[in-house]
Amino acid sequence: MAPKEYLKLNLKNKIIVSSLIFIIAIFCLIFLIVLPTIKEIKSISEDIEAQREDLEKKYIAGQDSKQLAENLEKIKPQLDLINKIFINKNRELEFITSLENEANKNRINQKINLNAPEEVINQPFQKNVLQLSSEGSFIDLLQYLMNLEYLNYYINIKSLELTSTSGGGQNFLPYQNNNANNINLSINADTYWSQ
Repeated sequence: MAPKEYLKLNLKNKIIVSSLIFIIAIFCLIFLIVLPTIKEIKSISEDIEAQREDLEKKYIAGQDSKQLAENLEKIKPQLDLINKIFINKNRELEFITSLENEANKNRINQKINLNAPEEVINQPFQKNVLQLSSEGSFIDLLQYLMNLEYLNYYINIKSLELTSTSGGGQNFLPYQNNNANNINLSINADTYWSQ
């Protein structure tokens, strides 16, 4: 509407036209500015909430990892002990030598049979079957068993059998005790080997 025509309208029509222009202007403001701003505020609010939740999760994870690090420091000395308990796969000779030393120390004859390790996937250790056949006096065998218990290795005995020897024993190692009171000791055990 041209300004000249507007001036020609009577007062009632001027008020109606002005009101319509004002209402149209308000609707334009609402649709062009307010609604997009409300949508943007909602979007920002959702982003802020998502970031808050993410930060909260990270904070909890950080606290958990901090607690885990503290716990790891507390148990680190025991981890070294566990590493000693498992026999290192590259140090079989050391294990066998310690078994032989215990047998020699206790004056008993010993035969060691160490089976090949069982292949286990996704495990930090493998289980091996150990068979020990020993011969000696009851006291020496008893001391030998106690010494095996105090070795740094974890040996899980599954079966232990004591039998008397007949006719002087098997004599499969250097101690040739011809004592009729000798006893045979047979042990089946599991040993655990680390990679």
